[in-house]
Amino acid sequence: MMKIVSNEFRKKEIELLAEWLAEEYFGEDYIIEPEFIASENSITFSYGHYKDCFDGLLEHEKGEFHIYINLDRLKIKESARSRFTFAHELGHYFIDEHRNSLSQGKAPSHPSFHSLLSKNPVEKEADFFAACLLMPSMSFRDFCKGYKLSSTILKALSENFDTSLSATIFRYYELKIFPMMIIYCKNKKIEWTMATSDFRYRWPPKKGEDIPKSTLAGEYFYKGKRSDKEDIIYPDDWFSDFEMNRSEELYEYCLCRGNTTLSIIWKKEF
Repeated sequence: MMKIVSNEFRKKEIELLAEWLAEEYFGEDYIIEPEFIASENSITFSYGHYKDCFDGLLEHEKGEFHIYINLDRLKIKESARSRFTFAHELGHYFIDEHRNSLSQGKAPSHPSFHSLLSKNPVEKEADFFAACLLMPSMSFRDFCKGYKLSSTILKALSENFDTSLSATIFRYYELKIFPMMIIYCKNKKIEWTMATSDFRYRWPPKKGEDIPKSTLAGEYFYKGKRSDKEDIIYPDDWFSDFEMNRSEELYEYCLCRGNTTLSIIWKKEF
């Protein structure tokens, strides 16, 4: 069984590896092409229809590596989701422990499924590698300079790095560019929350609790309303901190899809 150590040192190693590859092959270009990196390293790949077996798969056979991308699940070859999946499979190749376990027969081929936050440590590492490869920290931060956190800058980042909006939001969060909280909901219930260490409010609803109706997420679930930009909310719309300024204005930006929402919350700047 592959031993994975999840700590900040390990994450830094993976980040440096992914960003070195981005710099080595693409310099200061914003758009990183995973296919090109694969070809330059003699990794073959194919896009095909594999039903619901996986989103992406890295296979090793007779000393050769091959990446499969499943269009039955990812739909479009050129989509941001397909690019991220391809970069994820490159993570399984370039992270030594992943590649060695596969080539030595200690682990099976890696079937990967897209998830906002995978619980599998091996998949988490490959996801982190993909984010760092497609959105290198220096160029990502440089793009953000002079801009406040907003739906506009998040969409611009997504477009310029050709990454999904959700992946872009998590990279923004990971780099701690601005204090923020992310709240993920499903079927009108809280699934999980995560906040940067400098985000002021610490008491959002707990897992399994109902979504507050006064939030953008609540308006989506209870009224069928959705917005493509942020809107003003107040602390007690989401939070129950004992000491709070109830008149302080916050922003909520909510991505809505099917029976799920992803809310990003931050303090309004003046």
